[in-house]
Amino acid sequence: MKNLIFIALAVLGWAGCTQMEEAASSDENAIAEILSRINTPDLPDLELNLMDFGESEAILQNIRPALDSAVRTCAAQGGGKIVVPAGNYFSEGPIHLLSNIQLQFEEGAVVTFSQEPEDYLPVVFVRWEGVECYNYSPYIYAKDQENIIISGKVRFNGNAEGGIQTWLEKQKPFQSALWEMGRNGVPVNERIFGEDHWLRPAFLQLVNCENVLISDIQIENVPFWVVQLTYCKNVTVRGIRVNSRFLNNDGCDPDSSEDVLIEDCHFTTGDDAIAVKSGRDQDGWRVNRPSKNIVIRNCHTDLTLHGVAFGSEMSAGIENVYVQNFTMGKVDQYAVQFKANRDRGGYIRNVFIDGVKIDSAKTAIYFTNDYHSYAGGTSPSAFSDISIKNYSCGYASDRGIDMVGTEENPIHHVQFSNVTVESAARNRMEYAEDIQFNNVNINGQPVATASDLVEKNNDK
Repeated sequence: MKNLIFIALAVLGWAGCTQMEEAASSDENAIAEILSRINTPDLPDLELNLMDFGESEAILQNIRPALDSAVRTCAAQGGGKIVVPAGNYFSEGPIHLLSNIQLQFEEGAVVTFSQEPEDYLPVVFVRWEGVECYNYSPYIYAKDQENIIISGKVRFNGNAEGGIQTWLEKQKPFQSALWEMGRNGVPVNERIFGEDHWLRPAFLQLVNCENVLISDIQIENVPFWVVQLTYCKNVTVRGIRVNSRFLNNDGCDPDSSEDVLIEDCHFTTGDDAIAVKSGRDQDGWRVNRPSKNIVIRNCHTDLTLHGVAFGSEMSAGIENVYVQNFTMGKVDQYAVQFKANRDRGGYIRNVFIDGVKIDSAKTAIYFTNDYHSYAGGTSPSAFSDISIKNYSCGYASDRGIDMVGTEENPIHHVQFSNVTVESAARNRMEYAEDIQFNNVNINGQPVATASDLVEKNNDK
């Protein structure tokens, strides 16, 4: 009998290993397919030097006129590279890009941006917290363009501390007004914000752009979301460094975008390091563009409010996202979170997380369908088909795994494999179905079923 038991366990173990190997192979094949569609923009050989577009002292005092002229000239000649030499530049307002342009900054270039609101007018089309409107221009902006490269060891200083960042204190009524416009279907061309409305602009926002490479740049001290990719396709964000610790400083937001690669990036942020989004409530449903086919790999955080997030603006859906080899230092709250609420609708599905290492967090893994700022509460979101494996957290001051769905729409088909939380105060699992555990340990105790988490749900 003992031999039969041993054989049975061996067969089960072999079967489990085989299934995991097959799943890993399937993930790699899916990633390879996504990456095959993501290509670096191919630009003409034309090369222009920014210093040929004005007196050097004037360009240093305000880079914007020369850069605008260089961009227009380069685009008129079919495109190419604009080289920005080392130097300390000031920009009185935003940088707007056109198709077939590479901005190549030489090492030692620093660009500091104005904090005068009028410098970011006239208003431009943006999506702001998941709702379309016209607002102050982002600091770097392009719409309906293709073949764009922003590269080099430049340091962009958003200069927001004491400036545009302080708009957070007075934006609430205008934020609420925009949300209400989205809920009520007010035509987008009537959603005019900008002057005296205090909605902080993103730092770098590309809208409906295709074939984009953002590489090696450094960004600091910005007022709102840092790199926002809205309605974009075929985008690579590689080797960027973000150091901005204000509230809402998401490092990179793929926002209703597809075929996106984010790799080898470093984030120190006041909010999510990376947040995948796809629109807010009725306005997200109206646009109906999911975020999909996204690869995030080999990234790192030192200090963030949150690590990797899905939502909360996710009403058009999020699917086919692969996160690999993400290391996090101190995470103030949620290391990996799936967040929505009862207004969002939409879905988060086919998310595969493999290889996350966290020093400490409030909560290591977090699912919620009860995120704040909801109104009607009649459209809970759907979370399903999520795999989290090879995941470790040293210390979770609150919960190791916190997973709460809704009675009418439970979280389902989630698999945890090779997950370890060395120390956690407690765990929670409510309204979740078909949750599988394989080699999961919290506080040195194995977790084999959902009831193992429920039984440890205490407030000690």
